[in-house]
Amino acid sequence: MTKIGIFGGAFNPIHLGHISIARQAFDELKLKKLLIIPSARSPHKDSSGLIAYEHRAKMCELAFNDDIKAGRFEICDIEQKMGGTSYTINTVRALKHMYPSDTEFYLLIGGDMLFYFEKWYRYEALLGECKVTAAAREVSEYADMCEYAAEIGRIKVLNLNVVPVSSTQVRNLLADGGSISDLVPAEVEKYIKDNRLYAE
Repeated sequence: MTKIGIFGGAFNPIHLGHISIARQAFDELKLKKLLIIPSARSPHKDSSGLIAYEHRAKMCELAFNDDIKAGRFEICDIEQKMGGTSYTINTVRALKHMYPSDTEFYLLIGGDMLFYFEKWYRYEALLGECKVTAAAREVSEYADMCEYAAEIGRIKVLNLNVVPVSSTQVRNLLADGGSISDLVPAEVEKYIKDNRLYAE
């Protein structure tokens, strides 16, 4: 059985919290590979402040450069190719057609996504297609996440070290002319500045 992880998100921009969760989950779940999937258009989030897919994918590539070179991670453009709104159930089913039948998929989500998982498009079908795992983005979330996941069933909450950062926090700092050097990798910070991303 080959274990493949799926970590999707807007990554607008990717930050140290995302990176920490991805690397810890890779080890915790003993994955063969983790697919990093920037969303084309998320049904969960307002896309008005969403920068171009190409920029978000490139920042993911820069952030995970060492992991990609090691063959652990892969930036996957499946949702961009599929187009339209990115519903996770469709993404998982498309991936299952691309991998051998003995592949076991692990979907990695953050606490913000877990708390309204029951509102996801065809969430019960999704639970049947892959193993859903959740990781806290705030230390205070963990206990509530465990309780919520137990109510839904079939969701594993990972007990990982939390790096409390959000993309909104990064964007707000950039808009105010603040420093983001302790929130994103240096390569990502340089890319944002060189391309004048999130500039007012």
